[in-house]
Amino acid sequence: MQLRQITTCGAPTVQTTEHRSRKADRALEYRLQLCSRHKWLSRSWPGRREAHEPIGRCGTLLDHRDFDRVIASHGDQWLLSLTSHHPRDHGGDIAATLRAAHRFLARAREYTNPLGQRADITDGIVAALDHSARIAEAIEDGSAGLDGRTQLLSALSVAETIAVAARGA
Repeated sequence: MQLRQITTCGAPTVQTTEHRSRKADRALEYRLQLCSRHKWLSRSWPGRREAHEPIGRCGTLLDHRDFDRVIASHGDQWLLSLTSHHPRDHGGDIAATLRAAHRFLARAREYTNPLGQRADITDGIVAALDHSARIAEAIEDGSAGLDGRTQLLSALSVAETIAVAARGA
C-alpha cells in the first residue's frame, strides 16, 4: 500500500471514493478521502463515491495498485500538468521521464498551471524529483535492490505532496 497526499488541506473528509478491482476478488485498488472544498478532485478518480460524516484528513489516498499503475497515476494526476512529461512520452522509461521533469522544473522555477494560475517551484520539489530520478536510474541498472520500487514510490509521494503544497491545493 502506498500512502499519498494529494492536497495539503487539513479539513475533515466528507466524501470517500473507492475503486475496486473488476476481478472476482474485488480487491480494493484505492481509497481517496476529500473535504467539501476539494470534492471536485474526485472527478479524475473513478469509483464509488460515498458521502459521510466528517472524518480523516482531506487528500489522503491509500493506493493499493501495482507499481506500474501507481507510476502511471503519478504521471496522470500531477507530473504531466506540472512538467509536461509522462512516462508514455518517454517510451515508458520512468528514469528518463523523471530526469526530464527534473530538468524542466530546475530551469522553470515558476510555471503557469492549466487554469492560468502562476506558482513558484520550490527547491523541495526539484530536489524530490532529482531523488526520484536517481532511484529510478538505480532500479534500471539493478543497483537499487529489492526495495528500489518502494523507495521510488515513497519519493514520488513526497514530490507529489510538495507539488500540491506549492500550488496551494
